[in-house]
Amino acid sequence: MISKRNKRILLFFFRDKNKKKWLQIIKEFAILFISHKKLPVDYITHLLYRKNVYNYKDYLSINEDKKLLSWSESFAKNQVELAENKLLFEELLFKNNISTPRIFFHNLKNIFFYNENVITLNSEQDFISFLDSFFNEVNIDRIICKPIDGIKGKNIFIIDIKTFQKIDYDLINLVLSKSFIFQELIIQHESLSKINNSSINTLRIATYKNEKNEVEILAGFLRIGKMGAILDNAHAGGIVVPFNKETGKMLSEGLQLLDKGGGVYYKHPDSGVIFDDFQIPFYIQVKEIVIKACSLFNLPLLGWDVAITPDGPVIVEVNHNFHLKLSDRMEKGLKNNPSFKKLLDEIQ
Repeated sequence: MISKRNKRILLFFFRDKNKKKWLQIIKEFAILFISHKKLPVDYITHLLYRKNVYNYKDYLSINEDKKLLSWSESFAKNQVELAENKLLFEELLFKNNISTPRIFFHNLKNIFFYNENVITLNSEQDFISFLDSFFNEVNIDRIICKPIDGIKGKNIFIIDIKTFQKIDYDLINLVLSKSFIFQELIIQHESLSKINNSSINTLRIATYKNEKNEVEILAGFLRIGKMGAILDNAHAGGIVVPFNKETGKMLSEGLQLLDKGGGVYYKHPDSGVIFDDFQIPFYIQVKEIVIKACSLFNLPLLGWDVAITPDGPVIVEVNHNFHLKLSDRMEKGLKNNPSFKKLLDEIQ
């Protein structure tokens, strides 16, 4: 049975007026099928069937994507938990003087760890009382709550001093049944807020560290939420806009994932800010902080999430099993990159 997601993708594909001629689509699909020895579904999901895509062979196959990430992980399996566990990751960066959002407290189910105290919360009201005490002690109005090992922006929410007393009990029970971090809410740079101020619009930077420990930025793009959304990532329906890896200037075209609408944008649909040539602030410092953070890991391929504050960049998290194919799409085919092509040839 075809899933709802796949139905949406197929419907979008058949309705898309920007397709190549059917004969060309069939020919290219067949060539990739023979080359990949597998149905190349990414030919559709990554919009390689569109008229403006001429180098469809330069894009990674699903098998190549998996092989690359498995190869990278094999270098340092003992560091995977450092990348996956947000609590351990924050501690690692803090020890190495790399800017990252502060974690105020965390929990393991109903056991909370705050200021070297261990507190057991047995009910929804206990949780609300705990938050009340916390907000009375600190000079902040909002915090963000994330699963310790969460992915794709799932189960992330904001707790506000004005509304926490009315927090949904189902949400509290979710917290008390799993493990979360409670983190400072990033104040983003004014220029990025002008694009969309309801979400923290983060950079995704894909890096490759070679055997000489030289770090190369393979791809970079800005993830932008739509008005009212607190999440910026593509899986939440946000827009992704590539930028020049050397200068930090955004390119002209922003995209959505196909199952989220497949839209193409040249300006933000709500704020009207034009993407082309938009300068990402503090980009020199962005490159420096990412390269410094790479030195802490032996994993060759990593995806970094970076936020820009009024004072400069902060690293939000790192991903070892990241959406490499989205970086591939943003770069219009990573096989165009000589060092990446060499790497791919070596591990085949």
